[in-house]
Amino acid sequence: MEGRDQKLSPGAAQVAVPDAGHARRLSVRLRPTRTAAEQARRMLRWLSLPHPLADEAQLLVSELVTNSVRHAGLGPDDPIHLTADWSGTRLRVHVRDRPGRTAGVSGTVRPPAGAESGWGLYLVERLASRWGTSVDGYWFELHPSPRRPAT
Repeated sequence: MEGRDQKLSPGAAQVAVPDAGHARRLSVRLRPTRTAAEQARRMLRWLSLPHPLADEAQLLVSELVTNSVRHAGLGPDDPIHLTADWSGTRLRVHVRDRPGRTAGVSGTVRPPAGAESGWGLYLVERLASRWGTSVDGYWFELHPSPRRPAT
């Protein structure tokens, strides 16, 4: 399928959008700013995901991008790279921030009761079908299920 490059808002690079139909894959570079999570959520709309899968995907991508902004030690020009692949039955999202940084989880991902922050990976663990870490970030998968109809 031929595609065209769509210019995005400042902070995001380019995303390939198919000329006909909806995107199945996107790849976006975001600057680590306070608006990066919002931009990432907007980018997922290009995939035209079914509801409620779309809402869950936007929440999880927002949490992972926010983790990169807050915890990866990125400079203002260091990109956060978001890729998303939608097969029609599975969404896989990968958020990469700093090459060489080992993203990891030690202990439980559930923050203490009453904590005002630190809930991002807990939400990913609870909502994602699968998730994990990579050398430079985090990934998750979501699948439509009987409680999540693909409409």
